[in-house]
Amino acid sequence: MSGAEQSRRAERVALRADIDFLRSGDHKYRVSILDISPEGCWIDLPEMLAVGETIWIFLPSLESLHAKVCWVKDWTAGVEFTQPLHPAVFTTIEQRMRR
Repeated sequence: MSGAEQSRRAERVALRADIDFLRSGDHKYRVSILDISPEGCWIDLPEMLAVGETIWIFLPSLESLHAKVCWVKDWTAGVEFTQPLHPAVFTTIEQRMRR
């Protein structure tokens, strides 16, 4: 198990869905989300991001979520939400994204 997996606070749920994300001073991008937890997610990247960069993630039926890029590998990134999702909100979002 890698250090990143050992340090996770919640188990991630494998999920493939399209979401939007926004970089500061840039336009929205449509990307694939690869997994999600109440604390963050793993996304495909349309362009390279820097570790520590702040982005905004748009999940179904929620206002944008501030997130920080924790790691980047090839054309994917792991991001941590500034404010974790409430468990009930997370369950609802996960169900909506699976449709």
